[in-house]
Amino acid sequence: MSVIAELSVPVEEFPLGRALAATPDMEIELDRIVPTGDGVLPFFWVWGDDVETFVSELADESGIDEVAMLDRVSDGALVRATWTDEPGIVEAIVESEATLLEVARRDEVWKFQLRSSDRESVAGIQRYAADNDIDLRLDWIHTLTEVEAGDQYGLTGQQRRTIVAAFAAGYFDEPRGTTLEELSEEFDISPRAVAKRMRRGLRNLVAATLVGEE
Repeated sequence: MSVIAELSVPVEEFPLGRALAATPDMEIELDRIVPTGDGVLPFFWVWGDDVETFVSELADESGIDEVAMLDRVSDGALVRATWTDEPGIVEAIVESEATLLEVARRDEVWKFQLRSSDRESVAGIQRYAADNDIDLRLDWIHTLTEVEAGDQYGLTGQQRRTIVAAFAAGYFDEPRGTTLEELSEEFDISPRAVAKRMRRGLRNLVAATLVGEE
């Protein structure tokens, strides 16, 4: 039975994390509408004011063979990365033949959410990590029927968690019970990145639930 799993590695174990050390206010988002059938994480969006520095830093990483900026928008860019086959979390996912669904930084770790044909594929990633001294943690694993709500509305896990946290903290109340600054501390990203994540998530939610009903 197909499963969804979430794995965590420390920031320094992942090239994207090391590149972000030079641009800490940047945000990375795997875009679901971009095909990913030709490799693990070939395409992703990077958001913030220092895209060029991030791309330059990433190109210098040993786990990256090539980086290209495919599309530039006012507050970010669509980036394509070609990964090397050196031991690491990306190569572990490649060998497992699992499908990467989402990558998100939370505090000092990177979280990888992936879909696999069975639990054995996830166990294979864990064995690979142990054999190659990769500090990997399995956060949770569920069958597809147990996956958290949100997929049906076009939300990424990052967007759902941010909107739910903002709602629970009273961000949408009048007067507001929390601020973007306080939410940014919870998610370890800039207030601007929190606002953009909520805006994109709410846009997807409205498009999936309200548009076309009348």
